Amino acid sequence: MKELELIEKLPEALQACLKNVPNTSIEATRRDQLVTSGMTADLVVSLCILGRPQTMVIEAKGSGQPKQAREAANQLKRLLLDERLKGAYPVFAAPYISEASAAICQESQIGFFDLAGNCRFALDDIYVEKASADNPLKEKRTEASLFSPKSSRILRVLLNEPQRDWQVQQLSKAAEVSIGLASKIKRQLEDREWIAVGRSGIRLTQPEAMLQAWATVYSYKQSQVREYYTLDNLSDAETAIADWCREGEVEYALTGFSGARLSSPRVRYNRASVYVRSSMDSLALNTRLKPVDSGGNVLLLKPYDDGVFNNTRLQYEMRTVSPVQLYLDLQSMAGRGEEAAEEILTRELRPSW
Repeated sequence: MKELELIEKLPEALQACLKNVPNTSIEATRRDQLVTSGMTADLVVSLCILGRPQTMVIEAKGSGQPKQAREAANQLKRLLLDERLKGAYPVFAAPYISEASAAICQESQIGFFDLAGNCRFALDDIYVEKASADNPLKEKRTEASLFSPKSSRILRVLLNEPQRDWQVQQLSKAAEVSIGLASKIKRQLEDREWIAVGRSGIRLTQPEAMLQAWATVYSYKQSQVREYYTLDNLSDAETAIADWCREGEVEYALTGFSGARLSSPRVRYNRASVYVRSSMDSLALNTRLKPVDSGGNVLLLKPYDDGVFNNTRLQYEMRTVSPVQLYLDLQSMAGRGEEAAEEILTRELRPSW
């Protein structure tokens, strides 16, 4: 959202945040002409709280991501150095303010509110805090773009090599995406403060936050999934699939509980899951898998994007997806998938970060 458009909506949004606070009213709002340190306040609001005047100085941003929240906090601190604003209460406003951005505001001792109804004001006479259960104004397009198949290749590369510094060109090449897309995703990650940008390039600084955000919108069902039934022991069926793929030079990788049990022998499962880049019918025919509509104990997945094969590894002579991909797939699988994913996170991912 453009900042000018946002500023027009702020008085009404502020009124909604304060409507249940007794003896509080908005007396006036204005685009302030005060210029200090080369900056102009976006909005100045005059309030009456319990019969006493109070001024709010509001810094508005078109996005409420952590980077913008931190910038707003710094700008407000500079504005309040002006004697003319002595006693004013600094406030950050945006279309939607994430939990991470809200934490930055609280840490910086500034108030905040957004168009979705989230707010926090800690003044001498009143304390108001609201959290909207629903978020109709969340930037869905941005999130869809960040976690789209092509974009997520960049996330995989960063998560699979979290200790490395990357130039945009290197990241583009490793993820097999355009430099333009890599630059766009870099900006989005920087806004969320999931990466740090330095002379040597960019480095992932918040791997778990990024992975968890991705997991909330990810499902293994994004891939084409077909169910099969085998009378063989599941480990024997997996070996047969792996052998057939190796002989035919077909790319494959175990995932879900099949991958988890190779990392942790304690895992118990009743359904195998394998990504294959081949004709599923041909594979099934040669490994004694019977296609079924439901209730199958073998899932063959045609990847929604080649990125799922990034950083596969060989375990006990079986090719498996990376711990990152394994975590994502398990998180979206029923039957204690989340529990198995948590073990991958604890045993493999966190130590690598």
